[in-house]
Amino acid sequence: MGRETELAALRDFVERDVEGPHALVLEGEPGIGKSTLWLAGVALARARGYRVLVSRPAEAEAGLAFAGLGDLFEHALGDVVPMLSAPRRKALEAALLLDDAEPHVDPRALGVAVRNGLEILAGQTPVLVAIDDVQWLDRSSGSALTFASRRLRDPVLFLLARRRVEGSEPSYLEQALPPGSVMQLPVGPLSVGAVQLVLRERFERVFSRPTLLRLHEASGGNPFYALELARALDGDVDPDPTQPLPVPGTLEGLVEARLAGLPRATREALSLAAALGAPPAELLRAAGVEEASLAPAIGAGVVEWTAGSLRFTHPLLSSGLYQGVGAGERRRIHGRLAEVVEEPLARARHRALATERPNADVATVLEGEAAAAAVRGAPLVAVELGEHALRLTPPEAKTDLQRRTIALARAHWATASVDRARALAARAVDRAPAGPSRAEALVLASEVAPDLREHTRLLREAADAAPDRSALRVAILERLGWDIRFTEGMASAEEYAREGLAISEELGDEAVRAGALALYSTTRFHLGEPDAVLLAERAYELARATTDPERLADITLTVSSTFIWAGHYERARNLLVPLYHDWSERDEAIAGQIAWRLACVALAEGRLPDAEERVRQALAVNEEYGGHDPATTWAAAQVAALRGELDRAEELVVWYRQAHELRPWFVPHHETVLGVVAALRGDPRLAADHFAAAERARRAIGSSEPNLARWRADYVEVLLELGRIDDALAVLDPWEADAVRLGREPVLAQALRCRGLVAAARGDVALAGALLEKAAERHAAVGDRLGAARARLALGAVLRRSRQKRAAREAIEEAIRGFEECGAPPFVDKARAELGRLGGRRREEGLTSAEKRVAALVARGRTNSEVAAELFLGVRTVETHLSHIYVKLGVRSRTELSRVYDRHV
Repeated sequence: MGRETELAALRDFVERDVEGPHALVLEGEPGIGKSTLWLAGVALARARGYRVLVSRPAEAEAGLAFAGLGDLFEHALGDVVPMLSAPRRKALEAALLLDDAEPHVDPRALGVAVRNGLEILAGQTPVLVAIDDVQWLDRSSGSALTFASRRLRDPVLFLLARRRVEGSEPSYLEQALPPGSVMQLPVGPLSVGAVQLVLRERFERVFSRPTLLRLHEASGGNPFYALELARALDGDVDPDPTQPLPVPGTLEGLVEARLAGLPRATREALSLAAALGAPPAELLRAAGVEEASLAPAIGAGVVEWTAGSLRFTHPLLSSGLYQGVGAGERRRIHGRLAEVVEEPLARARHRALATERPNADVATVLEGEAAAAAVRGAPLVAVELGEHALRLTPPEAKTDLQRRTIALARAHWATASVDRARALAARAVDRAPAGPSRAEALVLASEVAPDLREHTRLLREAADAAPDRSALRVAILERLGWDIRFTEGMASAEEYAREGLAISEELGDEAVRAGALALYSTTRFHLGEPDAVLLAERAYELARATTDPERLADITLTVSSTFIWAGHYERARNLLVPLYHDWSERDEAIAGQIAWRLACVALAEGRLPDAEERVRQALAVNEEYGGHDPATTWAAAQVAALRGELDRAEELVVWYRQAHELRPWFVPHHETVLGVVAALRGDPRLAADHFAAAERARRAIGSSEPNLARWRADYVEVLLELGRIDDALAVLDPWEADAVRLGREPVLAQALRCRGLVAAARGDVALAGALLEKAAERHAAVGDRLGAARARLALGAVLRRSRQKRAAREAIEEAIRGFEECGAPPFVDKARAELGRLGGRRREEGLTSAEKRVAALVARGRTNSEVAAELFLGVRTVETHLSHIYVKLGVRSRTELSRVYDRHV
């Protein structure tokens, strides 16, 4: 009543066409009528054919896990769950406690599952996510929705109602949506006439004008207040104007006046209901509430039954009632509920709220449930239960206090409560006695440290505090070794790795030894030590004997990287392919890590379309999960460059370096992409500058593995193009020497090709031809198709310059076939240009067999559709062939093609 403007805004919201997610937020003071308008918006959306997902959280539910998410998807699971990938399906089922669901919830996978769920529903019908009193939405549900909404592209609408009180801020969900997509609709006071309509509708009588004006002034136009003030008149529609209205002094008093006439048993039942939120009838019965005791409250309009659950007719009644109960009575209520609530986390929360003084038994239960909440992907619930566990731990239980302080700090860190996490970490360090306890506290402090250098400093201190011969010290040294690469280089990392390995061998723990050996093999590999591959193999064999699948996956990823860069491509692929099939059904983030490594294998073997597909998989995971990995970005950029997408390659590198801090370890790889792009664009000077920058960065991190510097073949080539033969040899000689020492066959093939290019630059055509022929064979032997084709192209160029035209043509045509098989258009173009320099050849001989068939038919006047039908091709395929034909034959139209093409081919 009296909300024509607001209703018009709601109609406009559900009827407009939008791109991407949009939200309308109804905000106003308590009791102003937000929920009534929200319900009207829900009804309008349903009338327009929307699929409406509804949640109406209560204040008492704010500390529960995924309660709101369960409301929203309650009636949509049948449409969503079968369409989700396995990791996302499992995450959603675990969060909503569906039958046989695993207890572990990956918050990232859950967020992606929610996003996909909304997209699936939006693909069927328009979707409206409607949340009343969004300020009470439990934070675990809010986190999942926030993660999803940031990444939504489909036109999903959000209708939110939120209290506007002093100091209130937009909900996390509002802040996550794109700028400009959130509209605020303030819900202000009703007019005098509208208040009259509300009162007449509710009380079936008309108040006199003076009384109405007084009610409107006293209530400020707030319909809830006006109704309660009118109710307090007790049927008197025309009270004495000389006497003040019976107005309670505070909101609590207003609620108390509403509840004052209810029987004691009814008030007790309502107190239980307020502590539960919106309890179903069976839970109230389990708590000893007789439905008859609720009848007076239902009759008075305080509560109502909705879909089998008891709800307060207005949130103020629930929160006012709960806050009005004394602290002792609230503890008694929660104690009673802890005996009947079945859901473990909710039961633990009630038990915590029922306990005032330290209690070792209760604290132990809460600690366990806090850990369970963290596993379930509800870190905010873990924080609340962890705070209670710490509060209820007896002061004399120092070991328990320390352990719970550390666990609580990690829970706060997981929820981005940085200050609280660091304060708890500092407390843990200050209170820790010497030995393992202090080491663990320092590890915690390192995890929440503000930067990498402070992180490694604290880890060093933790290693010193740990017992000399312990698994804890090995674990800390292992962490130090991995992290210190980025600050002090590989030599320092290898020292920690060696010490950790020595201790692990004394301990005899195979799982601990496997991790230490994986790190040691990695550092040895990057330092160019010949035993690295053998050490990696031993680490993998040890890991296979462990019972921890995540540990095995982590070590397999480490070992496979060593195999890739050592040139053992088949061995790497044999590890990674089954691992991908396994983890793509379990953890997509790990699957993304596997995918980019498989892309590296395909890159090294010159299978660029396969590399492109694997990179696409890895980038999709990055995009879905909101992370951007420099290694994946490098692989994507490298593939793009070799596939001829030079602008995209450059944009990927530049974007990453502008948007993210690029650690020194990745600088050389990103610089080399820019070098390859410049070389392919025909700018050898700029390319040389980028390769020189890569060399400097590589020296700074102390890496000596020659196969990690495969860009040197391109570097040598551009230096020779610039006439800098001596500089090219200064790059080539030590690189080749390291490859000989370590037996890196892929590098030796590259180096042999470079030797042939050097010989050609010096004018020794015979030597150049012999070296390039051998290089092509050697590339093929190690499975490097692109390298073999490049060697053939270089050979063809040398033979052309020595006027051996037939042999040159054969070498270049073989190179073209190789480049086409690799999927490397820039090199195809380069080879065709070299072929064009030979002369004396019919132009159509540069076409593939498929292109010749298309060209012959087009030259005879056939349309693209007719060609497609005759050759059993798609029209788009014909168009693609035709564009290639135009380029290769140097024509721009079908008419020119008809003139130059030999119809007798």
